[in-house]
Amino acid sequence: MAIKKVLVTGATGEVGRLVVPRLSEMFDLRLLSRRDWPDEPRAVRGDLRDLDALLTAAHGVDAILHLAIATGQVGPYEDDAFNAERFAVNVTGTYHVFESARRLGVCRVINVSSLMVVWGYGADGLVPGDAPPHPVGTYALTKALGERIAQHYARPGTLDVLTMRIAAPLDPSDPRWRTQPVPPQRVPVVDLAQAFRLALTAELDDYAVVTIVGDSSRRCWDLVAARRVLGYEPSVRLDDLPLTLGDPFETPQ
Repeated sequence: MAIKKVLVTGATGEVGRLVVPRLSEMFDLRLLSRRDWPDEPRAVRGDLRDLDALLTAAHGVDAILHLAIATGQVGPYEDDAFNAERFAVNVTGTYHVFESARRLGVCRVINVSSLMVVWGYGADGLVPGDAPPHPVGTYALTKALGERIAQHYARPGTLDVLTMRIAAPLDPSDPRWRTQPVPPQRVPVVDLAQAFRLALTAELDDYAVVTIVGDSSRRCWDLVAARRVLGYEPSVRLDDLPLTLGDPFETPQ
């Protein structure tokens, strides 16, 4: 089945706001938001913690691109109240995404996970793109649990599921990169959008996990799984940009 209509959760987040304009060129998008979005006709209001809201938002779509996470703090942040929010959104919310897809007969869900799920491997050689989880911190733990939910729901031929572990997106024109080093795992927006387009259109024979990171001489995570499953090839090499590459493990991304 050709995928045309796609529900994007987390459409206004750090990743969503950068890739939605590019994905709009190929797909009919429906954009899920927890707030009113009066100037966006494609927006639907809903909260991942509410299964009924997901059932309404996902009605009639062919696929779901699940980008949403608990917002307000970065990955390494630890706090009891915010961690409770992380479990509610990143775990229960992910369950609701997949359960609504199952009930409605959605044909594909792209579960967008985090590079931090494998952060614990460090820089001891290239980490395989489909390595078993080795999370560091509560955020990574909730994303690892989201991956288990995704695997549980994968039913090739009924519900195709792909998990994508991504680093944060890179907008090379962002002025902050003129004065500070770029974490070399950051993914240029053009390549991240390419990876999502492939994830929504490639033939998926079975549940798979792939990793998408920026390509550079300092890359610590391999792209083998992404090449094999998606036919992905980065179009940008970070070494070729007028940027300074930093330590990939200085600030988790």
